[in-house]
Amino acid sequence: MENKKTNLKTTVKGILTDVRLHWNEPEKGKYMPFKEIVAYSGGGIGVKFLAVMAVNMILSSTNALIGNTIGVAPIDMYILYVISVLVNIPLSGVRANIIDNTRSKEGKYRPYIVKMGIPSAITTILFVWFPYQAFGNLFGEGTFFGKDRAYVVTCAVVLLLNFVQQFFYYFFAESYDNLLHVLSPNTQERTDVATIKGVVYSLAPSILNLAMPIMAQLITNNNMYDIRLYRYIYPPLSIISVILCIVVYVNTKEKIVQAKTHVIQIKFMDSLRQVMHNKYFWVIAMATWLGFLESAASGILNWLYNYGGICNGAQFSLITMVCQNAGLVGMLLAPFFIRKWGKRAVLIGTNVMNVVFIALMLPVVHVINMSDSDTGFINTYFPLIMLVICFWMNNLMNAFAQILTPTVNADIRDYQQYISGERIDGMFSTITALGGIITVATSGIINFLYDKFGINEATAREVMQDPEVMSRVMKNGTVVGDVINSAVESGSANVSYFSLYDTNILRTMLTVVIVASIGGAVINVIPYFFYDLTELKQKGMVKVLKIRAFFEDFGNSTLNDNDLVEVVEMVSLANELIDEKEKPVTKSAIKAARASKDKSAIKAAKNEYKNAVNRNMEIKLAPFVVNEMNRFENEIGRIQIDDAKMICEAGLNGLGLVELSQLKQELKAAKNLPARTEEEKEIKNYKINFCRTRITARKYQIKYYGSSTVIEKPDDTALNELFNIEEQYDKKEDILYKNLFEAKENKNKEQIKVLNHEIKELKDDFRKLNKQINDEQNNRLSYTRSAKPLLDAQKLLKQAENYTHFEEIKERYEALKTDKAV
Repeated sequence: MENKKTNLKTTVKGILTDVRLHWNEPEKGKYMPFKEIVAYSGGGIGVKFLAVMAVNMILSSTNALIGNTIGVAPIDMYILYVISVLVNIPLSGVRANIIDNTRSKEGKYRPYIVKMGIPSAITTILFVWFPYQAFGNLFGEGTFFGKDRAYVVTCAVVLLLNFVQQFFYYFFAESYDNLLHVLSPNTQERTDVATIKGVVYSLAPSILNLAMPIMAQLITNNNMYDIRLYRYIYPPLSIISVILCIVVYVNTKEKIVQAKTHVIQIKFMDSLRQVMHNKYFWVIAMATWLGFLESAASGILNWLYNYGGICNGAQFSLITMVCQNAGLVGMLLAPFFIRKWGKRAVLIGTNVMNVVFIALMLPVVHVINMSDSDTGFINTYFPLIMLVICFWMNNLMNAFAQILTPTVNADIRDYQQYISGERIDGMFSTITALGGIITVATSGIINFLYDKFGINEATAREVMQDPEVMSRVMKNGTVVGDVINSAVESGSANVSYFSLYDTNILRTMLTVVIVASIGGAVINVIPYFFYDLTELKQKGMVKVLKIRAFFEDFGNSTLNDNDLVEVVEMVSLANELIDEKEKPVTKSAIKAARASKDKSAIKAAKNEYKNAVNRNMEIKLAPFVVNEMNRFENEIGRIQIDDAKMICEAGLNGLGLVELSQLKQELKAAKNLPARTEEEKEIKNYKINFCRTRITARKYQIKYYGSSTVIEKPDDTALNELFNIEEQYDKKEDILYKNLFEAKENKNKEQIKVLNHEIKELKDDFRKLNKQINDEQNNRLSYTRSAKPLLDAQKLLKQAENYTHFEEIKERYEALKTDKAV
């Protein structure tokens, strides 16, 4: 026992020491200091609060706030949902274009967490405080489209606010989620941080789920769908959310693996075409689009509580809290499962288990009692306990997705940059929105099922005339008639859902949604069997991206010393290990050291084991590095060089001498190339993309320069000077933050004040510089688009040439190491 206490004390002490040492500077091999992790995760509570509230007001086929509370009927809600999805498609395109063409010291995502979070919070408050119940007096009697005038106006307001919220909230939520993709290129670090973030920000829905039933019991007669409940809770949470979002913005820094001189100007259709060829994106997208039915059973417990009255508010709060805690367990387990089996196996396993636990709910809802006359354990508490277990396990499996989704999406975006050379993260959201049409077409099934099996106004009117139903006393002590009358008086009643107070209709609907969820869960798991982007491949891609960025900056004379050291050591190690075989690694030495109870021996054995594992990993990664360094010596590399030379020899004027008809013929020929082997497929894809790039550039030349064959080349001097200034600012920023950390350690308040002022001034300088760089790049837009084939060719030839100078670059590395040693 004493040894365990000592070990625990040592572990805690070690963690605290690591936190102190790496609060501002990440440990070796990682990219995020603890300060950044705490800010990203803690501020995420605000993000999650706003996410829960915003999602509750965004149209879907089964939105409870819009349907049960505001009173939009299921079929009408589906019509509004279709309209909102169609409108969201162009809005997502606008968001994608803004993000993908953002070049700022603040980053691609950080600025939008605050800029889009504030209007999203305001829209949320407006949505719950809009005087829907007063529309009857405001707009008078009469009908529009066969519906009451006030009801049609309510639908219009809901739709309008949804347009606003969809733009701001999705922009805001995507910025926060995607920020993790660029905070670190290390996939395991991203997984670990996603876990910490998930655990911390899951407090938000836990708090909300705990508070809602208790508040409902106090002020709305246990009615969870009363609009007053949302009006009391949502506004203060919205304000808190914005404050916490500012914490994320202030304390994080993006770290994209990309050349400093890389020009970010991406045509919408080009980025769309590039994402269309990302096979891993389609795997995840298909799982999302085809699994639309899986969530149908998510509201079962709410229905049983609200319409079945199976327990009181305090008991339901406890049930909600228990089910919610499954998410905490799942998120804590996720990194360990991912480390042991990999993302693909965990994706498949958790989704299969979802099918099992949803199916287990089916017999339970058939036996659970919803009357206060029966308090027996078998028909009352046992089925409820079984349902809680099923939901707990289902939430446990879904918690894995909260960790897997951002890390898998980050890997997919790394793959996109690997195959296309561009970070076009925003376009993924656009195609996902386009694919939402599939979800729209299919999710209407749920609304159809609702209407067919009893959730409609006609059936509800019959139920409200049934004295047996209206006089039913539920287990929470309330009478159905009193609840309905209270809801009508509050102005937050959707008559269609009152049919669920009939226990026979409720039980039928529960069966229907469970069966639908089982089908959705089965369909959802199928695409994951085609996902084969392993952790090893992702690490290899990041190494390749670093090499490419290194040579791009080297060719533009903007390479810094840190990048030079990292890449030279990476390539040298790969060359050293390329012919080495992996060695078996066991923990036998650690066990023997523990048996001896020698702390130094245990530490040494652990270090030896860790070094052996890392060496085996580097052996596996060596081919990625070596193949990249030799990329221009294989067949496709030689073809690329020949094409690049052809373009360069023709020059700028040569781009305008080729007719579009000729380029289209070449594209047609490229599409007819054989693709029997992997090498042939790679060559064919390259040739198709090469032809398309030339066609697009020729069209731009005609657009910007007319029939002239002359493309005006801008002077690079000013832009290069701005890049040099940016590098100087980067170095100055690093020094200032290191000095600030030391000043805080020494508790030198005067120096802290001075350094904070200098950092603030430097940030202002960065903002001005970024504007100058953006303006300079925008002035070159016509040239960069029209001359893209030539610019790509020059870049490739320069890269190929620089790859041959690695030994010379190593000499610079050796000189640098010597200078540092001196």
